[in-house]
Amino acid sequence: MFRADDPSLTPYAGLAISGELLRGLRLVELVDAELAAADRVAPVKARRRGLSAGELVVALAESQLVGGDCFDDIEQLRADAAGAPLRAVAATPSAPTARQLAYRFKPGHVRAIERAQARVGDELDRRLGRDPGEHVTLDLDATESVVYGRRKQGTGRSRSGHLGYNSYVVTWAQRGRALTSDLRGGNQARIKATDSLTLLGRATRLLPDGHGQITVRGDSGFYAVELMSGLRKRRMRFSLSATRTSTMWAKLAEIPDDAWVDATCMRGAQVAELAFTPEGWQHEPLRLIVRRVPVSAAELLAGSPKARRRKTIPPEQLQMVLDGQRDSTFAYSFIVSDIPAAEKTAVEVEHFHRQRAQIELSDMSDNSMYLL
Repeated sequence: MFRADDPSLTPYAGLAISGELLRGLRLVELVDAELAAADRVAPVKARRRGLSAGELVVALAESQLVGGDCFDDIEQLRADAAGAPLRAVAATPSAPTARQLAYRFKPGHVRAIERAQARVGDELDRRLGRDPGEHVTLDLDATESVVYGRRKQGTGRSRSGHLGYNSYVVTWAQRGRALTSDLRGGNQARIKATDSLTLLGRATRLLPDGHGQITVRGDSGFYAVELMSGLRKRRMRFSLSATRTSTMWAKLAEIPDDAWVDATCMRGAQVAELAFTPEGWQHEPLRLIVRRVPVSAAELLAGSPKARRRKTIPPEQLQMVLDGQRDSTFAYSFIVSDIPAAEKTAVEVEHFHRQRAQIELSDMSDNSMYLL
């Protein structure tokens, strides 16, 4: 007979899978090695007794994998004696110890952890027989992390009024693997193009030798001619959502009615393409790919007057719908890209661009702790 409080049972048996994998790939040892080699930062731990810095990092990640979202949650994992042999780190630290040691991590330590993760990822790819020379898609993403209680260091109020951070992450799309990240205050809704290029530079250095062509994807929060120019200088291709400005609405008016073709895997959506040279762009005309999706008057009237959908409709068309002069209209999205037409049609670029934002598939708030 089994009881719910039987100490020989574990509620976190799923960690046996990640534990076996991470032990086999020696993640803890590699994190410790990279931390030891990090220059211009003091060691996280001066004494060797207790858990190593690498064990602390992986133990925190294991807590997140089973739903932990604060330091106190690690106590639940620590109390799971039956599951200890299954985990990558059996001797889970106490919450006070984890919190105290976590304050010692500086940006240089985080970069070292990212290098260790990249080494582990490369070894995993090698064992799985993945081609290190295939093309690479890097996604620039951002997510808001809300904090509660007293004000934390570096936090800020977001546009929604929440106190928290913004996490900016570069993800290797083909691997589903976060490579590098930055943590900013919640009041920093956008980062400069130079900051985006710095992030991408770090991510590129974590890719395996001999990788293929890099293409960068990002939403309108990253759209900037300075970023596109920097990517061209670094020989990276790009696909960026453009902000809906008067320039974009004017370009929309240039599209002939017969230019629209059906989009892939998106019911009712259509795509068209124009040549476009943004102000300040010093190279060949870029591809402006426009997607439109039908929206009924009933849908618009049922939603909030502040709904994001309303911003995707040309102002004059929106007003006609709201005034009852039209039963439906279209919502529009704009993509600026330098992917050659010989490689991808407009429909293919739009579908490719739509696959970005993998960070939205996860609720992990500290993206530097991503494993594999």
